[in-house]
Amino acid sequence: MSPESGLGSRIAGLTLLQGLFIALVVKLVLAWLLPITGDEAYFVLWGSHLDYGYYDHPPMAGWMTWLQLQISDHRVWLRMPGIATELIIACALNALLRRHDADKARWLALLFSFSPLSLLFVFTLTDTGCILFAALSFLCAWQALLTRRLLWAAAAGAGLGLAFLSKYFAVFLGLAYLVYFFAVNARAWRMGVVLVLVAIPFGLVNLQWNYSHCWSNLLFNLVNRNRGEDGFSPSDLLSYLGMMLYVVLPPIVLALWRQRRLPDGELREGLVLARVIVLVAFSGFLLVSLHKSIGLHWVLWFYPMVLVLLWPLAGEGWSRLLGSIGWISLVHVVLLFTLLALPHEAWKFNAKVQRELLSAREAPAILALARAQAGNLPLAAQGYTPASVLAYQTREPVMVMGAGSKYARQDDFWTDFRSLDGKSVLVFLKRPTEAATVAAWFRASHPLTVQYKGQSYDFVVGEGFDYARYHDQVLVSVRDSFYQFPDWLPKGQCAFEDKYFPARH
Repeated sequence: MSPESGLGSRIAGLTLLQGLFIALVVKLVLAWLLPITGDEAYFVLWGSHLDYGYYDHPPMAGWMTWLQLQISDHRVWLRMPGIATELIIACALNALLRRHDADKARWLALLFSFSPLSLLFVFTLTDTGCILFAALSFLCAWQALLTRRLLWAAAAGAGLGLAFLSKYFAVFLGLAYLVYFFAVNARAWRMGVVLVLVAIPFGLVNLQWNYSHCWSNLLFNLVNRNRGEDGFSPSDLLSYLGMMLYVVLPPIVLALWRQRRLPDGELREGLVLARVIVLVAFSGFLLVSLHKSIGLHWVLWFYPMVLVLLWPLAGEGWSRLLGSIGWISLVHVVLLFTLLALPHEAWKFNAKVQRELLSAREAPAILALARAQAGNLPLAAQGYTPASVLAYQTREPVMVMGAGSKYARQDDFWTDFRSLDGKSVLVFLKRPTEAATVAAWFRASHPLTVQYKGQSYDFVVGEGFDYARYHDQVLVSVRDSFYQFPDWLPKGQCAFEDKYFPARH
């Protein structure tokens, strides 16, 4: 017996509980070793300001984080929704399919749990809710097809709505439902109607928030984030195709090709639905890739539907596949754990990485050194990622000063620069060259550099914030770049405009 088939036999012989326990241990260790990321820290800020929408995306990541914050803000606890998502999906897959073939259902759940990107996903992000609720929606829709009960179709619609309140890419799931229930399997149109009607109110929640908040996450996703794209790029297309091969993995692609003929029987309708979802999502992202790069995390929500299409695989095929994926995941886990377990001194050959690791883990100590010289001033940062990470590490507000980028602009709604007029601020810099830009917003300033464990960290102590100058140099540009509304959008409320440009109303 080859090592691969040996590992496959061992994995195939696990009970579902044993497999989920192994996956949980790996996820918990990874969640412990990995410093908080910029996106995660940003969503912690969302959770600290509970709302039913945010600048960049619908609110689900903020809602999940808010629930976690009611107990603790430790990074492992905050990541619990991300840690649990794949385990919940695995249990749901097994629960739906075990009465048809208990072994296959268990193997499918184990394959999903031990796939590298499922095993290593521990983050509570916008993608987390989309992955979870899209999968649950699909499984409810499949159960509706099996039982012919409209209640399950309603549950699928609720899952679709919650996936949409996580990330806009859930529209591909909605489009796939329309294709399936009104074209491919039009006999089930009543289920499609119920599903759509239940999902609509969730979209209206997002629409109402946008109407009363500058249309900001619609503008961001449809307009602002696409600025600067240069049209068709062969490299973006090839990157997407290569990325999909990495997500699905060659052994699974090969097995799917060999088992492309779907079996007859009561599971066929659900398998056809899975195929429609995969084809619609893959084609949708393929079209998007023709004019912009596709993020790896964007496509993870339809991965469970890909694996479901392996259902016709015979027992020995499952063992071989579990072995192949097991070895690939083992390499991922060993390599990642080794890198994360290294002390920051091990990165002395790369000063930038060493500096970022230190600031992500020990920001309070670095800030204490700066405040020992500058005093206990309000804290700001140039850019949304350092501001979010600093806010999480120091447990205090960190405003964003400067024009920033098209991403993560929620602080536009939280900080009122009018109230800072004449005050002093301690500004953290990503690089020393930013000091001259920051100095222009104050009546007086001086640079401040602190040394910590062999690394330099740069600040500007700004004295006498000049709001009028900042308004003209920064806020006008922000308005013109990020808050210009197309004529076809009805005019709603906009706190940014109300604060800084009341004459326009």
